[in-house]
Amino acid sequence: MKLIDYSDVEIRSLWNDYADTRNKGLKKTANNKLKNLIEFVNSKSNEDKKAFVDYLCNEKFEKRNIEGFQHPLVENLILPVIAPMVENDQMPYLRWSYELNRACYNSEEILLKANKVDPSDIKTVTLLIDMYMNELWYGSHHLPEFILINEKEANECLSRVSDIVKKYEDKINPQELYEDINYYRDLYDSWFVYKNENSYFTFEQWCEKNNKKFSWISAYYYE
Repeated sequence: MKLIDYSDVEIRSLWNDYADTRNKGLKKTANNKLKNLIEFVNSKSNEDKKAFVDYLCNEKFEKRNIEGFQHPLVENLILPVIAPMVENDQMPYLRWSYELNRACYNSEEILLKANKVDPSDIKTVTLLIDMYMNELWYGSHHLPEFILINEKEANECLSRVSDIVKKYEDKINPQELYEDINYYRDLYDSWFVYKNENSYFTFEQWCEKNNKKFSWISAYYYE
C-alpha cells in the first residue's frame, strides 16, 4: 500500500499508519486503522472530504501511484463523496465511478456518458475499447464448441468498437486494434455461416475446409 504526501497532516498520518501496517501483513490491525481513517475523514467538512477523495482518485487513476483501494474505503467514503458529481454528469467523476466499482453502474452507459461529457478524455476511450474487446473475447472463449453471444450482439459490439477506434485513431495506436477487430469479425462471421449451413462437420473441420485459421485458445470451463 502506497504512502502518501497529503497536505492535511492528520489525514496523512492516519493513511500512512494504515498503509504501513498493511504492508507489514497485519491485515486485521490495518483494517481497524482503515476504519478509523474513514470515520475521521467523514467527520470533516464536505469540502475537506471531497479534497481528500479527489487526491486519492487522482493518485490512483490519473497518476497510477496507488495500486488499489480496499472495499470499505470505496463503499464508505469515496463513492458517497463522488455520487453528487456523478449524478450531475461531471468528469472525471463519471469515469472514476466506473473504475472504482463497475458493478454499481451500467458500464457502457456511464462510459458513453463520460465520453460525451469530455470527448478529449482518452482514458475513457481506452476503457470503452477494452470493454468491447473483452465482450468479444468473452463471447468466443468457448470456441470451437459454442459461443456466448448471438449474431446481433456480436455485430453491434464490432460496430461500436470499430466506430470509436476510427474516431480516435489519431490519438491512439489503431493498427493492432484493427487487426483484433478484423480477427473477431472473421471469427464470428465464420461461426454464423457454419451454423447456418447445418454442417455435419465440427467447426474446426469447417474452418480447415474453408481455409480459416484462428488462434484457438483452450476453452475455459467454470467449476
